[in-house]
Amino acid sequence: MIVISLVLLSVLGSSYAGLWDLNPGKEALKHTHHSEGDVTGEGFVMVYQNINTNNLSAVEYMHGSGSFDVADIIDSQQKTGHGGYYYYQTLSTGKIVPDWKQQWTGANSVIKLTRQSDMTQSPMTFAYGTGWYASHPITYNSLLKDRTVAKSYQEGSMMLHQLEYARGFVGDMAVELNCTGPTETKDGYGLASMKLEDKVIQGTVHIAELLTNPQTLKAGSKTVKDPKTGKDKKVTVYGPSSSMKTLGVKGSLIEIDENYIGNFDIQRSMKLEVTKSRAVTMEDWLPCCMGGFFDVPDYSKANKGQIGIFDCTCRNTSISTFKPAWNGTIEKFSTDRYQKVP
Repeated sequence: MIVISLVLLSVLGSSYAGLWDLNPGKEALKHTHHSEGDVTGEGFVMVYQNINTNNLSAVEYMHGSGSFDVADIIDSQQKTGHGGYYYYQTLSTGKIVPDWKQQWTGANSVIKLTRQSDMTQSPMTFAYGTGWYASHPITYNSLLKDRTVAKSYQEGSMMLHQLEYARGFVGDMAVELNCTGPTETKDGYGLASMKLEDKVIQGTVHIAELLTNPQTLKAGSKTVKDPKTGKDKKVTVYGPSSSMKTLGVKGSLIEIDENYIGNFDIQRSMKLEVTKSRAVTMEDWLPCCMGGFFDVPDYSKANKGQIGIFDCTCRNTSISTFKPAWNGTIEKFSTDRYQKVP
């Protein structure tokens, strides 16, 4: 038996959400889909299942003649649609005061597919109806084929399992896709996973994994005002490349291509995880604390100046350094402020 270990990738990066990362032509219609089947019999089989969300897709195609025992479960959900935005503050090039910018949160969706297959190829002959076809039976003699492709467009990833020209096949497969966009308070999450266990008899198996860089950038220029001189100057800026969708293997970060011809036992597990970081809002040095000091963000409290102002440590430090003869405690200070020096 050939045993191939788990492939795991974790990527930390800026927000992936954008109009360019969608499943082409698929609108984000909120829906929940469930399908399950269990088929046993002899004859000719052709199955085509194409499951899509706004940024995920899973396609399954199978055909062949012989005996079949196949069961599968498919679940998909478009959790949210388009149109979700939030705003954050950031410092643009050449500016001192933070700008408010709009960030698209993206649509959230999942697809899960599980299948068990036991297929043996053989010629099958059938007589259809009456007349000429009754006396001239049709023979189906198709070798087995099974192809499953899982894609995540926002992450730029694809996983593939394909069986062709096989006499016999026994296999288990589990596919899971998840695309969750970032929000103003939480990072987003992307997952593409495919687990395989195959036993193929006199056939070919093709297994592939591809990860492109959906955030490939191209350099450009922009005119901004120099904050020191007030004059216009050109700076280099980077933006998304218009050819991201067509990068393919030319811009791949991961490329796996495996082919087996003959009789094989194969185990394969592939898993890709991506963290899609939310845009971080910049706070002023002295943020507005409507609810008091304890509502100020923790990272702002770390500023010694703010701690001293809001929790009175600067006053206590001053008193301890000066060492006045009068009682300087907070309790005594509020009720008996003026005491004579002994």
